[in-house]
Parts: sequence; structure tokens; C-alpha cells
Amino acid sequence: MYGNSIPVGRVGGDLFEYINFQQRYNIDARVARAVQLSTVYMEPLPKGKSPRNSVDAHVRWLESRPGYTVSMAVEYRKAKCSEQVRIAEDLQQLYGIAGVLLVDAEGHGIISAKIASTVHDTFHAFMLSELDRYGATTPDLFEHINLRLAQSVTARNALGRNPNDGAREIATMLYGEIHPNGHFRFVNFGHPPPLIFCSKSQKFRPIDRDRMAQFPALGKI
Repeated sequence: MYGNSIPVGRVGGDLFEYINFQQRYNIDARVARAVQLSTVYMEPLPKGKSPRNSVDAHVRWLESRPGYTVSMAVEYRKAKCSEQVRIAEDLQQLYGIAGVLLVDAEGHGIISAKIASTVHDTFHAFMLSELDRYGATTPDLFEHINLRLAQSVTARNALGRNPNDGAREIATMLYGEIHPNGHFRFVNFGHPPPLIFCSKSQKFRPIDRDRMAQFPALGKI
């Protein structure tokens, strides 16, 4: 698969981006890190040494609790090790997956561009965390973006509005992932549903609404 997006000249609230996961998020490095952690997490912390990672810190906390046994630390390390193995496996699937991000904030001025930029930057910031923690996108990512936009007052202040007047920064968004087998997994927040191009009929076809969950625009809570 290949895709590209070319920036336009004027400012506006429309944003379309093709996402190459390896290029954008360095999947090679993230897989290597997960594999490394799956080994490091099993190594006991030498006495007198400071915690090397979050697992060491949690084991140190466990040791301070009543009823602690060595087996508790061993089982916890095993669980965190297997979690990193799963994350590495899930990350490798992204080599054959392409992402598509579409954002539309009402209007074509500076404020609309700011709202679209907020969604874009928040999306990529949370995606980094999602891939390190889960190896894939989860519903939590989009819930965080929704809250970030709903609680933002930057654009409202720029418009001279009272931050307590109930106004919201709102944008529609569609994010989808295209798999090599043709499967299209997506979430839709207030945007018109996507169309699927059928190679057999050479026509665009709508997606069956019974198989699609439609959510309100981002920023509405």
C-alpha cells in the first residue's frame, strides 16, 4: 500500500493524513524495545540498586506490603514479560497496515485551523503512548482526544468568549486502518460515513449502517 498527503496553501479546518506506521512511529525501534523489556523485566533487581524500570519500582513497592512473598514478585515479572511479548507481536502487524486520519473543524479561518491542529497533535501524542502500552490503537485513545477537545478553552479565549459560557471546540473526525486483506477498521465521530470502492463493480458503495457505530462529533461530552 502507498499513500501520501500534500498540504494546501491556505489555512482551514480540514485535515487529511495518510499514516505509514513505520515512518511515523518507528515500529522497528518499538518492537526492539518491547523484546528487550520482555527479557529485562524478568531480571531481579540487585540489592541496594535503584529501580531500573516501572516493573522494578512496582516490585519494590510490593516488598513493602504486608504478606509479601518472593513468588508474588516472580509472577508479576512473568506477567509483565508476557505482556511485552504480546505488544511486540501486535506491533509487527502494523507493517502491513495503513492509517487514514480525516478531521473537519467548521469554518476556514485561524480558529478552525487551530482546532484541527489540536486534534491532529493530540492524536499523534496519544498514539505514541498507545503503541508502547498496547501495540495497537484502543478506544481509550479516542476518548482522551474527545476530552482534550471538550475541555480546551484556547480557541474560545481567542474569540473573546467567556470560558464558562458552555461553548465547545468541536470537530468531526474519521480514523481508519486499512489491512492487507482489504479489511477497513474505523471509528467515526460526527463525520459522513466512508464509501468503499468495489474493484469488481468499479463503483463506490456505502457501508451498511447496521455494521457501523456512529458517535457524536469530538468535543461533545
